[in-house]
Amino acid sequence: MHWTEFPILLSGIAWTITYVALVYRGFKDKSYGIPLVPLALNFAWETTFSIIYPPQESNGIITTINAVWMVCDIGIITTYFLYAFKYFKKNYQLTYSTWVMITLIAFIISFGIMITGGNFFAQFELYFRNSIFEGAKFIAFIQNLVISICFILMYWERQSSEGQSFTIAWTKWLGTSMTVGLYYLFIDHKGELTSLIAIFIISTFLLDTYYMQLIYKHLKAEGINPWTRL
Repeated sequence: MHWTEFPILLSGIAWTITYVALVYRGFKDKSYGIPLVPLALNFAWETTFSIIYPPQESNGIITTINAVWMVCDIGIITTYFLYAFKYFKKNYQLTYSTWVMITLIAFIISFGIMITGGNFFAQFELYFRNSIFEGAKFIAFIQNLVISICFILMYWERQSSEGQSFTIAWTKWLGTSMTVGLYYLFIDHKGELTSLIAIFIISTFLLDTYYMQLIYKHLKAEGINPWTRL
C-alpha cells in the first residue's frame, strides 16, 4: 500500500466504527442514528460504487471499504425501519403508509442520483478525468456536507442523545474532514475545483466540530461519560 492511501484506509476504519456504533446505539436505544436523507444517499453511494461502478483507480482498498460500509448500512437501515416511524408520527403526524412511501421515494431518488451522477460528471475531462469515480468523489463531498447538517438538525429536533454517541461524532469527524478532506486538499486536488471543494470540506469540518460539542455537552449533562459510550 502506497503511503498516499493511508488517509483513505484511516477514513475507512473511522467510518466503519461510526457505522458499527450507529447500529449498536440504534438497537440499544430503540432508535435510529442517521436521518433519512443521508441514510438513503449513503446506502445508494456505497452500493453503487462498490457493486455497480467499482472504482478502477485503486488496488481494491476503496472498493473493499465501500462494500464494508454497504453491509453496515443494512444494519442501520434495519434500525430505521424498526424504530423511525414513531419519530415521524410525533414530529410530522404522518401515517405509517405515508412514512413508508416517503422512505421508498428517498431511496429511489438517491439511487437515481448515484447511478447517473458519476457518469454525468465523468464527461468533464478537465475536472474529472473521464472517470466515474472522480465524479463520485465530488458527489461524496457534497453528500458529507448534507450529512453534517442533518445530524445537527436531528439533535435539535430530538433534544436527546437517542441513537447517538460521542464515539459516533468524533469518528465521523475523523473519517471525513481529517482524512479524506485533507487528502484531497493536499494530495489529490483537482486545480480549479479545489476552491469549491475546499468550501465543502471546511464547512463540513466546522459543522462536525459543532456537532461533537453538542453531543459531548449533552452526554455530560445526562451524567454519561462521553468517552465510554459506544
